[in-house]
Amino acid sequence: MVLFLLICLVFILASVLVFRKSAVRHPYANGILLAITISALATVCLAQNYTQSLFPEANDGLGVSNAVAYWIIGEDGWSKEKFKAYFENSAYLTFLLILAYPAVLAAEAKRKKS
Repeated sequence: MVLFLLICLVFILASVLVFRKSAVRHPYANGILLAITISALATVCLAQNYTQSLFPEANDGLGVSNAVAYWIIGEDGWSKEKFKAYFENSAYLTFLLILAYPAVLAAEAKRKKS
């Protein structure tokens, strides 16, 4: 999970720097939009993995069902509870990013007016 977060963070920060150098309007808000997109994708993958784990007999046991979920969860200590915790934490993070977006956009717009 740490490696996945680190790679995503580096990608988002590099994108913000490129946005700033390219004179894109609202580079930080665009960075937040990129983070929302990545976080939403991860949440969907973790949700799919969690719901599939609810029926282990249909899947020949408990396992990680997609590559993104595997990058986040890893190989150790698979359980329904762990899958649910990762999904819920990812959903909360996505929600917080969605709440942060208008604040960042407003702050950038206000800063540009000054």
